[in-house]
Amino acid sequence: MPGAILLVQTPKTNFIGAVGWADLKRKVPMQTNEEFRIGSITKTFTGITAARLQTQGLLDTDLIITNYLPASITGHIRNSDKITVRMLLRHQSGIYNYDDDFGYRLNAFVFDRRGDWPPLQELKYAYDQPARFPPGEGWEYSDSNFLLLGLIIDQVTGAHHSAAIRKEILEPLQLTNTYYEGYEPPRGERAHGYETMLGCRSDTYDWTPITGGNAGLVSTVSDLAIFVRAIGGTNNLLDSATKELLRSEVRPGNETNSWDPVFGYDFGVTFHRGAPRTVPLSAAPWFFGHDGAVPGSFCFAWHEPRNDITIVYFGSSMGLFSVAAKNRYTGKFQQQLESALFELALRQTRGSDR
Repeated sequence: MPGAILLVQTPKTNFIGAVGWADLKRKVPMQTNEEFRIGSITKTFTGITAARLQTQGLLDTDLIITNYLPASITGHIRNSDKITVRMLLRHQSGIYNYDDDFGYRLNAFVFDRRGDWPPLQELKYAYDQPARFPPGEGWEYSDSNFLLLGLIIDQVTGAHHSAAIRKEILEPLQLTNTYYEGYEPPRGERAHGYETMLGCRSDTYDWTPITGGNAGLVSTVSDLAIFVRAIGGTNNLLDSATKELLRSEVRPGNETNSWDPVFGYDFGVTFHRGAPRTVPLSAAPWFFGHDGAVPGSFCFAWHEPRNDITIVYFGSSMGLFSVAAKNRYTGKFQQQLESALFELALRQTRGSDR
């Protein structure tokens, strides 16, 4: 991992630091304000945008997706006549994940990694595939869900969903260093990312970006910190109706709190229990946010609203060509880093800085 950036903000801590290189070839040091592809953290932007469109009466997530998408798409999706938009938002649709297809990975990341990859071309790798489970009767993370959600937002707004994300989130929060790649002008040069295949390191800077509601945004750790605090209710981005829509369950042991984000996965928001299993639920910090990985970028953004703790990280490799994702060094490092930071957060919530 040639370069990395870390931001940690708590009532007692305000840290941001960068190490390594933003560009190995030119020996450009990594800076704390570097822009990078945030991958699946885009799902949270897309999901929150969908929530805001629902509270405005432009979208009904309880409707079946055939109400919003043409037969040319839904005719190739198993059980499309039973899948609601909310099931897409919760990864409960059972739709095959196009990103799991070996042919897609081989073409998109090896043979044609600088080619033209519009969302519908990616989605075709999920066409006519068997359902993973009946709609609403299981849970499985699928990029296909949010790719379809992006297309639905396109339909209800009459424009590419990047415009809705900008209107509903980027402009109100003044996220001036965040943009949708390929549909908005870049704000500056991105940090270069790197992947190693057969012992050779490749610069992924000019690889075709993954876009479509499931990925596509470029951001900075500082912008992501503002955003992830917003979905945790720390500022006034979300109105009461949107907060109520996002609130699916009260956190155990915290029934008196006025609002917490979703407890589970909904509207692009997931959670991370920031404490060992030995710590009671009521005493455990609960972090809300998402992580993201695309070639040359591995990142996560978490916020714990009860104690106002924010953690954002970016590293310039995702270990794309590892034999197994669980064995890649980047994945192991992410787990160790998160565990260390969550342990620090737990200590601070208990009043100890040791």
